[in-house]
Amino acid sequence: MSVNIDLAFSVTGVSGESQAWEVVRALEELLREESLILQVSLGVAVDDDGAYFVSGESDFPLGISRFYLWRPHFEGLFAATVAEVSTDASAKVQWGYPDEEY
Repeated sequence: MSVNIDLAFSVTGVSGESQAWEVVRALEELLREESLILQVSLGVAVDDDGAYFVSGESDFPLGISRFYLWRPHFEGLFAATVAEVSTDASAKVQWGYPDEEY
């Protein structure tokens, strides 16, 4: 059984713009491997304090089969992918359940 899921994430604590783009490239590869690259937008931005960060979100709800099994798998890969680029960065994944919101 599949469920509709909204995916959003942020990566803070990167050392600057070049490292933020390294994180983007690494996450693009992860999203490609998980067959989500065409469904998730991501990029680099600057917060009010001038710190660079990476953020992304699904463009529309994702239909994920066996989400309860896939979620910890994806979250682990996401954290490991970010840690490979920067051990100081903090990765946060947020899930939304659009079917419950209507």
